[in-house]
Amino acid sequence: MDRSPYYGTDKIMALQRARDAQVADFADLAGAVIHARTFSSDDPAALGWDYLKKVMADEGMVTLRGADQATIAAAKSELSDFDPRLHVWDLFMADAETIRRVCGPIVQNGLPAGMRQISEAEMTPEKAREVQVFLTQQGVSPFSTDALLGRLFPARLIALQNASDRIAAAGFAAMTHNRHSPFFNSAWVGLIAVDPELRGLGLGKHVDAICNLVAVTELGAAATMEFVAPDNAPSRAMLESCGLRQVEGKSVVMFSTSTDRLTR
Repeated sequence: MDRSPYYGTDKIMALQRARDAQVADFADLAGAVIHARTFSSDDPAALGWDYLKKVMADEGMVTLRGADQATIAAAKSELSDFDPRLHVWDLFMADAETIRRVCGPIVQNGLPAGMRQISEAEMTPEKAREVQVFLTQQGVSPFSTDALLGRLFPARLIALQNASDRIAAAGFAAMTHNRHSPFFNSAWVGLIAVDPELRGLGLGKHVDAICNLVAVTELGAAATMEFVAPDNAPSRAMLESCGLRQVEGKSVVMFSTSTDRLTR
C-alpha cells in the first residue's frame, strides 16, 4: 500500500501538502483558517490582501468563510487582476444545545440493518485511505490521512460500512478556526458523501448527525457549521433535519482562476 498521506490528482495532493505544512503557522494567525485543501480566510482584512494575492498567484484559488457582501465586494476588487470565477456556498450553523437536541435522537435511532459505524480504534491510516478513495469516487476532494485522522488539528473522521466492509458513507468534523476568528470554538463539518447505490436509506442524514454530535461532545465545539450550494436542495434539507439553519448575509466564496469547483 502507498504509505503517503496524500491522495488524488497532482493538483489536489499539492494543495494537501501545502495546507498540512501551514497548520502550525495558522494556529494563531489572524484571518487564517486551518484547512486541509484550499487556502481559506475568515477575515481577509486582518490577514491582508497582499497575502491573499500571493496565494492566488501561487495556487489560483482562495476561499473566504463567512463573508458578508461588503467583504465579497472588497475581494472582487482586490483580486480583480486574476479575473477569478466565483463559486458560492451558503453557510449553515447550529449551536451545541440544538445539535444535542436534534442530532442525538437521530444517532440513537440506529443504522439500517447491515450497516455499522467504523470505530475510532479501527480508523487506521489504511482505512482512512479507503475513505479517501471513496470520497474521490463521490466527487468530494479528500484531505490527507494525517488531517483526516486528527493528527494535525482536532478532528474526527466518521465512516459507515456495510456487512462486506465496504464504505457506505463518510463525513468529517474539525476545529479549524483559531482564537482570532469570529467562528472561534465553532467546528466545521463536511466531506459528507454516500454511496449512490445506498441513497434513500437516510445514511447521509445519519452520518451528518454523527459528525455534528461528535463536534460538540468530543471536540468541544460551541457550534457547528456546514456549507451547501444554493441549488443543492437535498443537502439543504439534510442540514435542516440535523438542526442547522442558514446564516443570512454570510456566504462561503471561492475565488478561482478555474471553472472547476474542486469539490461538490
